[in-house]
Amino acid sequence: MPDAGAATPEAVRHALALVLGSDELRSSPQLGNILRFVVEATLEGRREAIKGYTIAVEALGRDASFDPQADPIVRVEATRLRRALERYYAGAGAGDEIEIAIPRGSYVPQFLPRLPAGEGEDEAFVSDGEAGARAPANAGLPDGSMPAPAALPPPGRPRLGRVLGLALLLLACAVVVAGLVTGSHDPLGLRGLIAGSGWQPLERTNRLGIPMIEVRGFETTGGAARAPGAAASGDFTAEGIEVRVRDALARFDLLDVLASPDARPALRCSGEGASASSAFALGGLVENHDDGTLSVLLRLSDLCDGTIVWSREFDSLKRGGDATALEIGLVRDIMAAIAEPYGVIQARARARVTAAGGPAVAGPYGCVLMAYSYWRSYRPAEHEAALACLEKTVAEDRTFALGYALLAELSLDEIRAGAPMRAATPTLNRALAAAEQAVELAPTSAFARRVLMDVHFFRGERAATLAAGTAALELNPYDVDIIADFGGRLIALGETARGEAMLAQAAQAAPGMPPWVEYHRVIAAYVRGDAVAAMAAADHLMGEGYAPGLLARALASHLAGEDEEARADVSKLVALAPAWGSDPDTMIARFFPDAGVARKVRADLADLGLKHTNSAAAN
Repeated sequence: MPDAGAATPEAVRHALALVLGSDELRSSPQLGNILRFVVEATLEGRREAIKGYTIAVEALGRDASFDPQADPIVRVEATRLRRALERYYAGAGAGDEIEIAIPRGSYVPQFLPRLPAGEGEDEAFVSDGEAGARAPANAGLPDGSMPAPAALPPPGRPRLGRVLGLALLLLACAVVVAGLVTGSHDPLGLRGLIAGSGWQPLERTNRLGIPMIEVRGFETTGGAARAPGAAASGDFTAEGIEVRVRDALARFDLLDVLASPDARPALRCSGEGASASSAFALGGLVENHDDGTLSVLLRLSDLCDGTIVWSREFDSLKRGGDATALEIGLVRDIMAAIAEPYGVIQARARARVTAAGGPAVAGPYGCVLMAYSYWRSYRPAEHEAALACLEKTVAEDRTFALGYALLAELSLDEIRAGAPMRAATPTLNRALAAAEQAVELAPTSAFARRVLMDVHFFRGERAATLAAGTAALELNPYDVDIIADFGGRLIALGETARGEAMLAQAAQAAPGMPPWVEYHRVIAAYVRGDAVAAMAAADHLMGEGYAPGLLARALASHLAGEDEEARADVSKLVALAPAWGSDPDTMIARFFPDAGVARKVRADLADLGLKHTNSAAAN
């Protein structure tokens, strides 16, 4: 039991660890990130930093242009966090000695003693930075809420902490004022830390060159807002859809979501010195119908030339029931159309980069485009070019998390797609180092977690694969690429039914999926022994340059009794990825970690002429 007169940082951090390990927060990384940030900021004496802006940027990974007035994501997540904490302390955390509470109207946490009955009054304790004074729980503001607690100082150095905090605040003010006087940018992002400031974010440069998108206010029109007898809890509103769409877009690494038009850099769309950057605006209209259904009309505009590049209507949506599930399904369909690497925005941005002179003039985003160009063709020369470009970029910018993630995937292609292998460093070691660096730089990046899942999969680490895939889905449940990739990994790990269900879910949202999705479909049908389905899926695989496609086609043809075609594909596979001829056992183990699936594949490939080696690969 902690001393009722003071809460030590160690006791508070122990209470934090208990909450973060609970079911209520373990399944929601965003809520855990917020709670960890506000608690640590309080313990470090940085109460003034606990604002909507800093929570969005430091805990949720939003861009420095984030505008808390325009984007309510922090308020929405804080409400979810308060409810999660209430559930935890009403259940598994009922016996905890310290309760961490986020009072309404504030993001600064309170640390409350949870004394056994009869041992003391219900009081809230916080440190005042000097004597650890206690304040009765009912001695708060006139409305009954608690005032924001003072920071808990580091042990033994309370006065020094306060002096340092004041010095940092003065430095922040000096830097911001100097920036205003000189007209420079705000390099430290400190404007958002000054309470009550009316300054607007200054125009910034698009450092990475990634496409930018602004989500404009969704409008409502039409008849009845609710079907007769429908409960209010079953409704969803234009504002709700708008907030969820903006939040979903911000979860995709290939997009830079603007908090407001003021945050958008000036665009030079034509003529000499034209920019390769792209910017878009997404608007929506929710139309209510008299029969209680509604339609959602979306329009995506290119801000450079003013043209509408995508428009779609989602009609006959029914109110009532699970509004959240309906919203998530709707937003997932929207993301599949515009936010994925093969969606409208990236296609338009690629065309603009090409018109401006090609990837070489597009900055780091040009390297990203080179990587995805390789994944459309699988030509070795494009693999080398993308690899060299990304390695140069991350050497110049050690914070480029997306670059590290793409490097990890390109390294894996030395194994899975027969790309030229770099013998100097073992492939899987290099891929793991890059993937872990990406996750460390961007802990809220779903794409980085997905890449880490792929690396663990090819390293044969089942538990780590499942953990990384689960984390990726939690971080971005709207990304159909993640859903499909995780589904494919589950199939190879022996969880065929669950994996196929995820593949079907992804295909429903995005019918035109990349070739690796068809590979997973072929393997699923092959594992089930369904020759017809396996051959039907194999017909959609890309041509001769995709090694996994040749493998899947050979297995499907053998299942269908077409061994001549199967042997021809095996020969092409070995020519493209020689490891399949020199060490097939190791390659089988990497592609099919489940022992039962691996035995079936090994037997069928042996029938097609691949010899057993029983050796281990050095890479």
